[in-house]
This record gives sequence, structure tokens and C-alpha cells, in this order.
Amino acid sequence: MQEKHTSTISIDISATPDSIWETLTNPAKARELFWGATISTTWEEGSPITFTGEYKGNSYLEKGTILESRPPEKLRYSHWSNLEGLEDTPENYRTWSFSIRQDKFQTVLTVSEDNIPTEKQRIRSDEFWTEVLRTVKRLAE
Repeated sequence: MQEKHTSTISIDISATPDSIWETLTNPAKARELFWGATISTTWEEGSPITFTGEYKGNSYLEKGTILESRPPEKLRYSHWSNLEGLEDTPENYRTWSFSIRQDKFQTVLTVSEDNIPTEKQRIRSDEFWTEVLRTVKRLAE
């Protein structure tokens, strides 16, 4: 079996955990985080989550299930995308985890994505999450 990879990126944000949580879960702000995707979910554990939109002229569907939702500290959900070209089977779902931790002078947001098939895709995920976290910082501060 091929070894899977994990992408983990953190950023310091001068905002409250509540503000960061709201940035991640508010539909209008989340749409900006994920390049115009329409996100549908209740954010409750066990509920479905879908991302729909268009990328380079092609419609896409990304989906998963909310695995953990503890405002304003932890959000975790499974994620599958038809853009990856992988079959919609459990072994092809990744887990996206967002951890929000208040430090003395700022808040640390860490995102982790696991079950990444290749090192090349892990590097691409690192780049993706770095950009997403920069946008969270800009919107939350």
C-alpha cells in the first residue's frame, strides 16, 4: 500500500477565536476563502458539506461530512473532490482539520489535510492552505 502524506500549515492571526471561526463558517467569507465555491452545510457533526463551483470552465463538486464541530476551537470534515480524478470511495476521502488556539497575544490557526496520495499533491496542498490561511488572516483581522 502506498504511503499517504499530510499537509499541516499554521498562521498567527490578531483576532479572536470567534472571529476566525466566523470567517471559516460564514457562507460569504468561506466563498472568498475557497475561490468562489458555494458551500452548503449546517456545520453540525454528522451533516453533509458540499462545495460547488466552476474551475477553469469546468463545474466541480466537492463533498464530505462534518466529523467534528466545536466552536470556536475545532472544525474537522471529510473531503472528496471530483477534480482529483479519483473514484468516490471512502479511501479517497481526505480529512480537513482546522484548530483555533488562543495564545497570549494572538490566535493560532492550524489546518491539516491528511490522506494525500503523493508528495507532489502534498506540496500543492501546502501552497493551497498557505493561501487560504492568508485570506483568513486578512478577513478576520
